[in-house]
Amino acid sequence: MKIENNKRALYGFVIALVIASIAFRVLLDIEFEQTSILFVGIPILITLLVIKYSGTPKSIYGVVFKTLTLFLLMTSILFGEGLVCIIFMAPIFYGVAALIVVIIKLLKNKNSLNTFVLVPIILIIGEVGNIKTTPKTQVVTTILTVNKTLTLDKLNQSPNFLNQFPTFFKLGFPKPIAISGSGNSVGDFRKIQFESKTKGVGTLHLQIKHQTSNSITFELIDDSTHINHWLSWKEITVSINSNEINNTSTITWTTHFTCDLGPSWYFEPIKRYGVEVMNTHLLNTFFKQ
Repeated sequence: MKIENNKRALYGFVIALVIASIAFRVLLDIEFEQTSILFVGIPILITLLVIKYSGTPKSIYGVVFKTLTLFLLMTSILFGEGLVCIIFMAPIFYGVAALIVVIIKLLKNKNSLNTFVLVPIILIIGEVGNIKTTPKTQVVTTILTVNKTLTLDKLNQSPNFLNQFPTFFKLGFPKPIAISGSGNSVGDFRKIQFESKTKGVGTLHLQIKHQTSNSITFELIDDSTHINHWLSWKEITVSINSNEINNTSTITWTTHFTCDLGPSWYFEPIKRYGVEVMNTHLLNTFFKQ
């Protein structure tokens, strides 16, 4: 009997992985890989399949988490996702799965029609109604004060940020490998090449759309980097207020972007933190060194 139970659990394990992998591929093909259908729907699907086909293991949490772990590892091999994607996906996958297991265990009868109570929960967690809506623009403003008088000409220097990254960006984000363009007038541009270990080289193309005596605003022209898989840049404004009496300068770096991953309650705080780290790094690189 124990052998039969182990076989059934193994079969259920394989079935869950196969169906989840097919579902993942379908979501990629229909370009829903950035929505909550992937990040909430897939772990729910795996959890329900494991519960249905794995029999009654000692710990359903262990079986579900093991299946999820193998699925996440498969995405890095079969679908070319990098380490940073796996790190971002894992907490919400495990969290959603654990919640579904708790609910089903509370219902006591896993085959009961009461499992339909999962529907409103899925809708709330996954924000299904927002799947095709335009994400709201996020604004992150970072300020740096230095003890010297500066001008916007500092933006024309060759930055030394290409090989010096904050720890957060060493997780596997695409890394800048080259930058071209200069000037602080309307129409001047910057082209930054980023290399992803899994997706190759892409270019972020920014152009100055507005300029004053103490500020410059860049707008997005094109983004072929893998970063556009997670967020869309809109505008970047850099302004400097210098105080010649105190010999100080206050630089403000403001980034406008949209978070293209759902659910927004999970990914927006992560993206805002990442942009804050980026703003701080660029301020230090251009104006503090």
